[in-house]
Amino acid sequence: MFNDEMVLPQAEIIAIGNEVISGLIQDTNGRYLSKQLHLLGINTSRITAVGDDEGSITRVVEGALERVDIVIVTGGLGSTHDDITKDVFARVFNSNMIIDDKVMNMLEATFNERQQKVPEGVRSQCKIPETAKILYNEKGTAPGFLFERDGKKLFSLPGVPLEMEHLFDKYIRPDLKKLQKGVIGHRVIKTVGLTEASLWEKFGPVEPLERLATVASLPSYLEMKVRLSCYSKSSEEVEIRLGEAEDMVMTSLGEWVYGKDNETLEGKVRELFLEKNKTLAVAESCTGGLIGHRLTQTPGSSDYFLEGVVAYSNEAKNSRLEVSPTLIRKYGAVSEEVALAMAEGIRKTSGADIGLSVTGVAGPDASNNKPVGTVFIAISDEEKSDCKCFRFYSDRSRNKERSAQAGLDLLRRWFRNLT
Repeated sequence: MFNDEMVLPQAEIIAIGNEVISGLIQDTNGRYLSKQLHLLGINTSRITAVGDDEGSITRVVEGALERVDIVIVTGGLGSTHDDITKDVFARVFNSNMIIDDKVMNMLEATFNERQQKVPEGVRSQCKIPETAKILYNEKGTAPGFLFERDGKKLFSLPGVPLEMEHLFDKYIRPDLKKLQKGVIGHRVIKTVGLTEASLWEKFGPVEPLERLATVASLPSYLEMKVRLSCYSKSSEEVEIRLGEAEDMVMTSLGEWVYGKDNETLEGKVRELFLEKNKTLAVAESCTGGLIGHRLTQTPGSSDYFLEGVVAYSNEAKNSRLEVSPTLIRKYGAVSEEVALAMAEGIRKTSGADIGLSVTGVAGPDASNNKPVGTVFIAISDEEKSDCKCFRFYSDRSRNKERSAQAGLDLLRRWFRNLT
């Protein structure tokens, strides 16, 4: 990831569990651990998932210990038949199993609080590899472990995220902080309305940007993100380099950028409405209330968002939004004319300063000669109105999400005079 990454401590993360490799659950632990390691100036070179199989676990762990000095393993430390990680590591590190009295006392205290006896199966948690340092777990029944060999460290943690994060904060972060030689920083620039190809076409040659930071494209069907990353000796130097790289991106992509890092499009819309002291009402058809849902996900939305109406049928468009049946018959419910009438109707009936509407063909079938993915989004205030036509794809769920994203971006652009 970094041109000078060989000066950084290197780590690998391993997720153990049949439920992970089968896709039944998502491994969120790897993302958390990689982020925390970067904050400590440690580069994660590989994240691997492996099932509950002794041979597979052994091969993956031994390979990681050959490549890097720090390995963090999550999962397989429970008390069920398929939780074999502890026993496998005991064999890998040539360790006998012993009973740890502190783990036993912690288990008994936990179950006494529940007014229960420690189940026999759970008592196996007291058996620990003799050569391991125990990472005592106050958030669960399974302790974690630290194994060391030839100056290399392997941390074994429970797979439950709450317990994993607790043990990382209590034991691993202080331990690895001693190795810290520098700081890794990231900045994520978020754009909407661009594909990956069109973004870099607008940006131009990327080499000047790469002299400041490593660059990665993070495309999705809703937006395009640009991740900037760099490593330096101090957080101040990292912030300077990331700031210069961000300025370079903004110079080329300014109007397409809505935020960075943890900022959301709905959060940006809220800021703009509060800044302008304006109110909003939304009339939705094909999105089924998704725009209103996203707006109300942001705390403080009641300060500007008056109401949202799902006018799905033609009758609802007429009775609730005062859209003329003649207009619908002449142009169709999915049309620029009806979208504009919906935006004006919700604005007037709600008393809001601005009305936003969306009507379209989400799919999977076409409607009245309108192809699937045809969406009209309109916006209206007391002085003017505007409508945009979008052509999305054939997936119903994604079309709804794309339409909501486009509607929020239209609000942003309205205030920025970018429409």
